[in-house]
Amino acid sequence: MKALIQSKKRWQIDRPDEELVNQLAKDLKLSTMLTKILVARGITTSEQANAYLHMDESNLHDPFLLHDMQKAVDRIQHAIDTQQQITIYGDYDAGATRF
Repeated sequence: MKALIQSKKRWQIDRPDEELVNQLAKDLKLSTMLTKILVARGITTSEQANAYLHMDESNLHDPFLLHDMQKAVDRIQHAIDTQQQITIYGDYDAGATRF
């Protein structure tokens, strides 16, 4: 059976350095799957991996660097003060804003 629609795009999959992946997996006692993800994100040392995997508040960006954050905080505080209902919209990867 012939495909009805031919894709004009080609997937390009980067393969991480297997030696680096295996060394990190061994050093950190992690699965190679997890270390492949780390290496794909540019994390190539044990120190970088530990910092990434064990983040604390010092690793987070100041949320007030986001555009109009003070306006959002003021509006939410007003809604709380006047007992208005608040609806929160989001998507499954909203947590990615920390990067």
